[in-house]
Amino acid sequence: MSARPNGGHHAAAAPRLLLNAQAFGFGPAAAMSVLAAELAPVCERLTYLGSGHTLDLQGEPPYDTVHDTTGRSTDELRALLGDLAPQYDLFVTAMDFEMAELARDTGLDVAVYDALTWYWPAIPEVAREAALYLAQDFFGVRERLAADPALRGRAVIVPPVIARGRAWRPGRHVLVNLGGLHNPCWPPDDAVTYARLMLDAVRASLPADRSVIVATSRTIAAGLDDPDVGTYDHATMLDLMSTAAYACMTSGLGNIYDAAVTGVPTLWLPAANDSQPEQVRLLCRHGYCDACLDWADVGRPVDYRPPTPVVSQAISRVVREVSGEPRLRAWLAHRLTELTDGLGVTAGRARALTDHFGQGGTRKAAEAVLGWFERRARPVDRG
Repeated sequence: MSARPNGGHHAAAAPRLLLNAQAFGFGPAAAMSVLAAELAPVCERLTYLGSGHTLDLQGEPPYDTVHDTTGRSTDELRALLGDLAPQYDLFVTAMDFEMAELARDTGLDVAVYDALTWYWPAIPEVAREAALYLAQDFFGVRERLAADPALRGRAVIVPPVIARGRAWRPGRHVLVNLGGLHNPCWPPDDAVTYARLMLDAVRASLPADRSVIVATSRTIAAGLDDPDVGTYDHATMLDLMSTAAYACMTSGLGNIYDAAVTGVPTLWLPAANDSQPEQVRLLCRHGYCDACLDWADVGRPVDYRPPTPVVSQAISRVVREVSGEPRLRAWLAHRLTELTDGLGVTAGRARALTDHFGQGGTRKAAEAVLGWFERRARPVDRG
């Protein structure tokens, strides 16, 4: 890609972009990290603004500046965005709809990348009104957008926003990928309890000749305080997947597409939020799942239909109950042993997702952003 001058009396060299990601799981932050690397060479200015664990995956470079907004009030965020708005052409968020509303209200044009177009009961209004809506392809996305006249002309369907990984060549380690545990509806202590429960179960299920490598956020890694636990950038994660005997992962869409691009055989762990079980059901229905566990497998089913906060509370109760009951912990490890027996003989079934939905979404999303910039008449001097 190359940035070209647009029309009018001012030849703009390149876009000035303010990027952001929702602090819900690792998927939005990982997608923005990959997109930032793609956009950086064609930007006059590239800045990240975000909070919490999303910062684990953002750094300088590729950003010129990183604004940590952890703990800031709505009024403080509004004031910060008001100060920054004159310096940028476009605010690009990965699914942080509340921040998108604040950015819009300060006069910034807004672009939204959305990995869950297929899932929302209703697409958030700020996304439907955005200057650019980047919908990551998945089951039902094309049909949904075709039925929404408000998004015609502003929606771009992009293939999975993933980086290319090495082809799967199994080693001796089992990867436990616990990305996606953080969300505003789930107390951090419960996320750590979930992580410890799954790590103990995987370890109990391992053959003697296997080692374990665990990937999670810095906060959860600190809570576990375990030598096998670390926090890794996305490129390293892809290497760890492509060389794992198999993986046990939370079933966020980012992890699902990473399993697809690397081909690692995967067991999907019990849900940590309300969208994960439906994603696994879709994988199973279409033949892309190697193995999966649900809370019902240990006799503690969760109703995933209520609103997100209610589901999160239910998952928290089950996590604490299973963690506190030796019989349930033993049964979880037993089911893991059964389901991973023989896993890793062939590449994972998720690999075929790239045939169905393609790849290269990072480039297409970046081209859509640049295309918007080139079509827009930029004032001579805004800041």
